[in-house]
Amino acid sequence: MDIHTDSGTFTVHGASAVVPLSTSDYLITGTSWKLSHPWGATEYYRHGWNSWTPTRWWTLRREPWRIWDKPLRALTADDAATDTPTEHHSSMVTALSGPEGHTTLLIGAVHASSPLLRISAEEVVASAEAEEASWLVTIGSEPEVFARYAGVLKEEYLGERSPLRAAETLGPVWSSWYSWFEEITAEIIDAEIKPARELGYGTIQIDDGWERRVGDWRANSKFSAGMAEVFSRIHDEGLKAGLWVAPFITLPDTPVLSSYPELFLRDTDGSLTITGNNWGTNYYALDFSKPQAHDWLASTMSTIRDWGVDMFKLDFIYAAAIAGERAGGMPREEAYRSGLETIRAAVGDDVYLLGSGAVINASFGVLDGVRVGPDTAPYWDNTERVRDPSGPAVVNALRNSLSRTWLKPLLDCDPDVAYFRTRGSLLSPEVNALTADAALACEFAQCSCPAAWLNDEEKAGVRSWTQHFRAIPAVRQLGRYRFEIDGEIIDFDPYLNPTTRISDRLLVK
Repeated sequence: MDIHTDSGTFTVHGASAVVPLSTSDYLITGTSWKLSHPWGATEYYRHGWNSWTPTRWWTLRREPWRIWDKPLRALTADDAATDTPTEHHSSMVTALSGPEGHTTLLIGAVHASSPLLRISAEEVVASAEAEEASWLVTIGSEPEVFARYAGVLKEEYLGERSPLRAAETLGPVWSSWYSWFEEITAEIIDAEIKPARELGYGTIQIDDGWERRVGDWRANSKFSAGMAEVFSRIHDEGLKAGLWVAPFITLPDTPVLSSYPELFLRDTDGSLTITGNNWGTNYYALDFSKPQAHDWLASTMSTIRDWGVDMFKLDFIYAAAIAGERAGGMPREEAYRSGLETIRAAVGDDVYLLGSGAVINASFGVLDGVRVGPDTAPYWDNTERVRDPSGPAVVNALRNSLSRTWLKPLLDCDPDVAYFRTRGSLLSPEVNALTADAALACEFAQCSCPAAWLNDEEKAGVRSWTQHFRAIPAVRQLGRYRFEIDGEIIDFDPYLNPTTRISDRLLVK
């Protein structure tokens, strides 16, 4: 079928059906089909598989935008099953920019398992791993096509349950990670509770470092009185309590792996599937094609919920969708989503679920929010991670996150923490301000600066920022990286796509 536009003719090949929804929108069914386009080596939108996967507008004139020559990192921060160094590709959705950028064509999966789009100067090839797949093809201005796609996904997945919203549910979040990392203790958290309330936070989220071992979700000796005791003190100050957990994975030598090895994902040779590497070792993922894995997960999460958790940060959850042998040939993203649904049923609808390392396509309607970029860091870029746009750095977190703001109608978009401190940081005040503005643009406010590390001026900046977020600012996107926030124009483009060298003075204090 030919699709005729003022900017050229597009031809659909191999689809099961093409149904016109309007003069600009088409619903296509098929697990493997392609669309020929007349625009040549144009710009295209590269959308990542999980939270950390490189995402941005890019060009077909250059080599693909991806993680280069780092297979262990790619196993974590990209889809190892589909990644290739030679083809431009995008997970779930892509868009092509027409002549002079006046028209945009978007192809996005509506209902598909592991949808992939391979893009060249001649065509876009769409594929999915399960038999039934449907896609939206829509043509218009860039803001229009992404808004239409988000609207279709919202109708398809959200139904009667709208996601909880951080601005209304959590308020600004203080997280322990980017200051204390795994060195947190009950005493460190206690010292933060009253200052957090005074600075305007609504939630304290305890990150990695509280558990005995990843996969052994009991409090360690640094929290000897138990997590329920800590959460009770947080609640006594009128704040909500958040907790980091990576419930889909385990490290070696944990009770669950030793006692129930049959619950974990396997390769064709029967060995445990390596689903990533962190904490100095490989880790493994639950196999959600097995009912017993759901039973263990439900029991674990309901137990933790009863400690008084209001918000979970669910990390490394992509691991449940890594390719492996599953009972009945269960599609890997279906397995992932079923794990999320088990968590939701176990903790209830009133608990906020934030996914990190989340598979975006399979999270709608279950998670309330997702991280939409790589980890940030107290520095602009990391020269040791050359050709790795998924590495921790402010520039990588900003680029990814601001390239995904079109997802906001579907769930909260967490751009990672804002910085206000000068202690323990290489960032200039100007870049600190960028991170704070990005949080407002994404409408998810989170910070990790301990109150004791802030001077009076920095504390005043935090108070102003938390008050601004609580008032729910009016945000309007004016361009790919340009926003109007309560009447003030914030333009990230000169930092993300500089036309001249940026002074180191602005990036590093």
